[in-house]
Amino acid sequence: MQEATMTSSLRASRPMTNSLRASSRLGEIRTGNLVNPERFNALTEQYIDTPLPAKDTETITEWYDALSRSYDELYGEEQNKKHAEVLQVIGKREFNMIVDVGCGTGKLLGFIAPRSKLALGIDLSIQMLRKGKQGKTSLGIQWIRADASHLPLQDRIVDGVTSVSMTESGPVFEEHFNEISRIATVDALLVITIFGDKDRTSWRQPKETGIELVTALSDREQLYLLDKAKNRVGASSESSALV
Repeated sequence: MQEATMTSSLRASRPMTNSLRASSRLGEIRTGNLVNPERFNALTEQYIDTPLPAKDTETITEWYDALSRSYDELYGEEQNKKHAEVLQVIGKREFNMIVDVGCGTGKLLGFIAPRSKLALGIDLSIQMLRKGKQGKTSLGIQWIRADASHLPLQDRIVDGVTSVSMTESGPVFEEHFNEISRIATVDALLVITIFGDKDRTSWRQPKETGIELVTALSDREQLYLLDKAKNRVGASSESSALV
């Protein structure tokens, strides 16, 4: 992959679109050591080496690879505010396995990893992942290159999922949410931000899914919470009341 030449400018972060974030497929893994192999659909080392199809995915990956050197400087303050909101939602909860989808340089994972037995950072940009690995080796985070629509994890194994500034309202979100829901356990906590969802159009049946709008991070991005354990208890209570 050739390095992209670009001029950086300060601007609000943007979500990955469907054609940019949701097109890669798992491919042959060149090297790998078993790291909790029963949890994965593929062998992993520090990165899963995934061949990406041409189209726009290569363009956006190159863009983020090039941006990786200055990403935290350009967007650090903005992302820190979002991460603070996410951490407040998570509270003191601890996890067996938490995944940050679209982790970028792993700043959020740096705060969450100590309270999880296993922490995974997933992103398309190999350079973002490498930047994230620097300075965080002591946290034991596993860094995986994959896309949000084809997560290389087995069903129902993750009890914590975070995803910040990665997806947008519409078909893109549906693909991402379907994958996140697939890997989530029945008592998982999901904390996700969505661009362009002021009217909550991403959630077809919000009452049934138990989705909660936590706050508007900006006029373009909203923070949502799905506490499956809480909804499970609520559903059980309602069922008992009907008996």
